[in-house]
Amino acid sequence: MKKSKNLMFAFFASIFLLASCNNSKVVADNEKLMRGDWTVTNVSVDGINQSYVDITVFDEAKTKCYVGSAWHLVQNNATGNYTVNAGGDCPSGTTKIKWFITEESGQYYFNFKKIYEGERPKNVVDGYKMRVSSNTGSTIVLVQDLMFEGKPISVNYTFQKNS
Repeated sequence: MKKSKNLMFAFFASIFLLASCNNSKVVADNEKLMRGDWTVTNVSVDGINQSYVDITVFDEAKTKCYVGSAWHLVQNNATGNYTVNAGGDCPSGTTKIKWFITEESGQYYFNFKKIYEGERPKNVVDGYKMRVSSNTGSTIVLVQDLMFEGKPISVNYTFQKNS
């Protein structure tokens, strides 16, 4: 009886290990596809009439300011930056980030946190999370789920890889 319990435990432990390894591989593959230089070609909002609202995202700028923004993502150390193009009421500047992919219940998320001069990424606890809607390696669609005036909305960012 004890031998069969040990065999059962070993069987379930190996299935868990295999599943977690496969999951880690999918996360790593997603991160590999995301590395490089990207341009946001479109930002749209679902769940509210976009013409009536101008939403500030990433605690920094209005959604329209991110169209044309340049994102540089380095995979091997999960660092990068993005640059918002100045103009009108859009701020200018480059923001350093630390990014990573996570998996929750079969859904993958692009997470990043802003890193300011003199800060260590491990000491930054606040960040942003966007659902990976699609990732072909040349186009990425990330969806940021937010609450606006008590209602759920989704901000959709379409990234095009630079050649």
